[in-house]
Amino acid sequence: MNKIIVALLTAFISFSSFARDSTFHFTTSDGVKLFVRIAGEGRPCAFVHGGPGSTAYYFEKMQAAALVEQKLQMVYFDQRGSGRSASAPNGDYSLDRMVKDIEELKTALGYQQWDLMGHSFAGILLTNYARQYPSSVRSLMLINVTVNMPYSMNSHLEFGLKTLGITDQREYRDTTKPLMQRVGLVHNGLTEKNLWYKLMFRNAYEKKYSDSVTLSVGNFNWEFGSKVWNNKEYFTDFAPLTAGINCPVLAIVGDQDHAIGTEHYKSFRFPSARVVHYIGGHAPFQEEPQWFAEKILDFVATL
Repeated sequence: MNKIIVALLTAFISFSSFARDSTFHFTTSDGVKLFVRIAGEGRPCAFVHGGPGSTAYYFEKMQAAALVEQKLQMVYFDQRGSGRSASAPNGDYSLDRMVKDIEELKTALGYQQWDLMGHSFAGILLTNYARQYPSSVRSLMLINVTVNMPYSMNSHLEFGLKTLGITDQREYRDTTKPLMQRVGLVHNGLTEKNLWYKLMFRNAYEKKYSDSVTLSVGNFNWEFGSKVWNNKEYFTDFAPLTAGINCPVLAIVGDQDHAIGTEHYKSFRFPSARVVHYIGGHAPFQEEPQWFAEKILDFVATL
């Protein structure tokens, strides 16, 4: 208990003293140190990164982040076992534990409620967070998210088969083999032909730039990213849960985002949702930062 109190006080002191732009580590109740950075002014908004197992840095260092920080106090953090954060000593990367980390961070910072912005895999985390802690959520901003990993991985598979022009598809359609094994085959083919970028980006440069930003954080913890694929709970279809999430929701969807699936948003059942279409792929905050910031801040202004 004393360890938890010290961790909460440390986070609170750092936040209070350096609210405009502060960086610190927050220790969860089970002893995992999470990297946290707070930047900007306004009401609090947590950014929950994708990957799975990546880092908030790929958004945090984009022009779009600086633009939204003019109206929102952004809370960037790397999930346990990811990026600049430490691994879980007890190996707990369960969905409930990942969600609990978000709530513990909110409590440590002294917020009663906050907005949450999530990208890609974060859709699974935020859907479950909003169901478990509805009173903590003021709104959700869902940027090219999945709430159904099998659906999105099948989108990878179908796009790869079409792009590579593979006619003999028996090996790829063999459902006795794990889905991720078959997805790996098309990933390898796309990589060999320098076409992998088409899953997410409008050109090869955009993927190269995204990768360079992500990896520039230095020592990169990939433990969660290596373990999540063997955890069946993350391969649940969480779309039905969205019907019970009553907060305002903004969903930005990419009409060419084959990493998520261009039709995936149609399974969302949020009662109060605004869907905005991006004529592009998986990272509108990178490719069109001003457009992205405008959509985010217009939504926030209505709350």
